[in-house]
Amino acid sequence: MERPTGRTLAILLALSAAACGTEGAGEVSPEIETAVLEAGGPAAEALVGTLVTRLSGAIQHGGTVSAIEFCSTSASELTAGVAREQGFDIKRTSLRYRNPANAPDQAETEALKHFESVLAETGALPAEWVQRAGRDEYRYYRPLTVGPPCLQCHGTRDEIDPAVRAILDERYPEDLATDYAVGDFRGVVRVSIPAERATKR
Repeated sequence: MERPTGRTLAILLALSAAACGTEGAGEVSPEIETAVLEAGGPAAEALVGTLVTRLSGAIQHGGTVSAIEFCSTSASELTAGVAREQGFDIKRTSLRYRNPANAPDQAETEALKHFESVLAETGALPAEWVQRAGRDEYRYYRPLTVGPPCLQCHGTRDEIDPAVRAILDERYPEDLATDYAVGDFRGVVRVSIPAERATKR
């Protein structure tokens, strides 16, 4: 049997990586899934509740322009604060992100496509999902959908106030997060759970 050349070996390794996906990824046992759900669910809920409350306050105080300021300057800080309180790394991400800092990594992209696939097949989003993201990490995901207030910044360009649109164009010239309708799948909250935390029950 001929030994593979360097080029052939490289191709085989690439195909293997594509087939396997994220390094260390695989099936999640029911016990691990339960542990990740129990840890990740409250953490995601804490973040969503905090952001909704603060964003609603910003809109009431200064309208949509104030909401943009909140999302630009405070949302990331609040996310980091909730993450510290909960003891996990937490992130909001989407395939159609506005801030490049929120762009998904490989595992998050897989998760986002999973939600899209289930939605397309069943017409409904899963309430949550657990992913093995590597040898030492599991990830909890909760989907986010578009509510009526979101259209002030994420609707069609015709629906967005021209003054708001001008600010968005200036701050986010490569913005992907418009042209949504109420109820659309917007993205996810991702909570990273170290494997050692998921196995200590």
